[in-house]
Parts: sequence; structure tokens; C-alpha cells
Amino acid sequence: MSLMAITQHLRIPLIFLIIIGIIGCEPTQNQQTQKHIGKFVPEISLVPLETSDAALVLTGKITLLNFWGTWCPPCRQELPGLARLASRLSGEPRFQLIAVSCGGGARDDLDQLRSDTAAFLTSTGIKISPWADPSGETRFNFSEAFDFGAYPTTYLIGADRRVSAIWTGYSPSVETQIAQAVARSLKDFSETDSP
Repeated sequence: MSLMAITQHLRIPLIFLIIIGIIGCEPTQNQQTQKHIGKFVPEISLVPLETSDAALVLTGKITLLNFWGTWCPPCRQELPGLARLASRLSGEPRFQLIAVSCGGGARDDLDQLRSDTAAFLTSTGIKISPWADPSGETRFNFSEAFDFGAYPTTYLIGADRRVSAIWTGYSPSVETQIAQAVARSLKDFSETDSP
């Protein structure tokens, strides 16, 4: 077999591997996530990491629910974009970002999680009010309802508590995708809210 034939023979598997790698890294609305669009959000049991008096209300708000971890490199890349979006929409009472800091296991040590999250947010200058799921109950409910199982995963939840979009993974384009979806949801919410 000539060198040219060997090169041609190896090119197809190499191209296939590159395409698969790119698809695996791109957070898109695929068949796995599409089947969950329109479903109601299951029970959420979260606690605020910074204050004890924050109440979690989903009904009547457009919610961006993000599961992330300080230990997760793609999460660390995505979170600044979500924080920028939340900052831009800070005057919009119908929108909220619920960023759930998660440890590496099914259950989290709340004190350790609080410490790790505070250190990360301070060192990066990210301004959010983080939440936690110390018992793992919310992650379990989302795993059952939406096949949640990877970090970061972000859910766009409508004012009616139905999921309208899901992003799993991170790519540089995800900030724009999420911002556009949130803007559409807020516009739709305004149109249904007006007489």
C-alpha cells in the first residue's frame, strides 16, 4: 500500500473522530433534550448559600436554572456568561438566575460547598447569589424527569413552570444561545401578560 493510500485510509476515521468530538462539545437542542421541552419542572428543594431568607419561586418568572460545580472546567467557563446575562437583566423582575453549585457526589457537604463556592466567586469576581442542593434531591428529580447527568446543564423554565430549552455542556456560543432564548421567553411572557 502506498503512502498516499495509507494517508487516504486514515483520513476518514480521523475526520469522523474530529466531527464526533465537536458534536459532543456543542450544547445544542438535540433529540435527547427536545423530548423534554414542554414538561413541567419537578419538585425543587434548594437552599441559598449566602443568605437564609431567600425564597425560591418559579411560577410567574422566567427562570434560568443552572447546575454547575467549581470543580468542573466547562462550568467555570460558562458561569461568567450567565452572570453577565443576569446582571444585564437585574432590573427585570420577571427573570431570575438560579445557579446551583454542586459538589462532585450525590450529596454535598454544605459547609465545604459554601466555602468552595465563595472562594471561586471571590477569585473570579463573578457576582451571583448561589444556591445548593445538599441532599441531591433536586438533581435526582431532574435526572428522573429530564435525564440530567452532566455538568453544566442549564434549563430555561417558563412562568408556567414548563421547560422551554435545555443546554448540556459548554461552547463559546452558549452565552448567545441562552441570551436569545431568554429574550424570546420574556417577550412571549409580556405578550401573554398584556390585555
